[in-house]
Amino acid sequence: MLPDQGKISVTQLAFMIFPAILATAILSVPGITMHYAGHDMWMTPAIGSLLGIASIGISLGLHRMYPGKTLIQSSVLIAGRIPGKLLGLIYILFMPHLTGLVVREYGEFIANNALPRTPMFVIMGTMIIVCAINVRLGIEVVGRTAQVFVTLVIVLLALIFVLLIGELNPAQLFPFMENGPLPVLEGAMAPGAWFSEYIVIAFLMPYVNRKKRTVHILFGSLILTTVAMTVTNVFCLFLIGDLTDTFVFPVMIAARYITIADFLQHIESVIIAIWIFGIFVKISVFLYISVTSTAEWFGMKDYKPLVWPLSLMSIVFAYWVVTEGSGLSSLITASANLYTISVLLVLPGLTYGLAWLKKGWSHVRKKQASH
Repeated sequence: MLPDQGKISVTQLAFMIFPAILATAILSVPGITMHYAGHDMWMTPAIGSLLGIASIGISLGLHRMYPGKTLIQSSVLIAGRIPGKLLGLIYILFMPHLTGLVVREYGEFIANNALPRTPMFVIMGTMIIVCAINVRLGIEVVGRTAQVFVTLVIVLLALIFVLLIGELNPAQLFPFMENGPLPVLEGAMAPGAWFSEYIVIAFLMPYVNRKKRTVHILFGSLILTTVAMTVTNVFCLFLIGDLTDTFVFPVMIAARYITIADFLQHIESVIIAIWIFGIFVKISVFLYISVTSTAEWFGMKDYKPLVWPLSLMSIVFAYWVVTEGSGLSSLITASANLYTISVLLVLPGLTYGLAWLKKGWSHVRKKQASH
């Protein structure tokens, strides 16, 4: 039994996932990919999206084998009660950690670019309160707010890209593959970690009411995310070049290039608006998964009593993930990407593999019994 009886459409699910991947990636990925892949950074999102394809495949595969069950519930059915519960425990401990990481990234970005004198606790606390209210209202409200805000994000992002076209320098594409394919593969690890977050589908699919064209819509969302990430990387490369990896938020620097007839300037405020819309949806989605998964793990019929305690835990994690003075750059390292991929892709992949082995074994036993 699900702890929330609300339902969403598969289109709303796609709208929820798009900012859940892109909201933080659009600001952080260009700098990280430039550090590893250099001028070939524009290729890294396409390679990283292969992990997104794997995540969607695992999520849909588990849903077909165990319809109406979330990843927490199907893990128990596949691995057995105790191993399944241990797997579920990993997920419900990881989700508040990941939510705290996102909240911290939001806090650092707003403090550095908009509200330098406002205490970090106020910046992060106000956002988590609004997201907690959104989550308490149920998945239907989360889905509808995602539809509204993501539409605004796409329009504003397209506006930024159009206004920057006149400033681009395509010569920055060269030298091409200067150090061979290995740096490109290393650079693809970062977007790959973000794409592995598509595993949220495995937690949310049971809430989808009409499942027609599910595969087409979800892979359409993946393509749109990949294109948006690639275009962002290309624009940062063409505008900032080798200096891209020296900035924590290269997209903010790129937006400052916009000036039309000394009239249209300081467009970076639009980037801040895009970020706030996107991050609101992202935190809401991860907080919702965190509270519903915890409710499922404990066998609770309602998730709402857990919303405020886990929101507070996310704030605690937001302070815990960063040591004093180290800042945001310490959050997004190669080991952090590997950690994310291990929990969000490798563990569900192993669970799905075990499900196939069980299915094959039961098929063999049935054949033997019939003989």
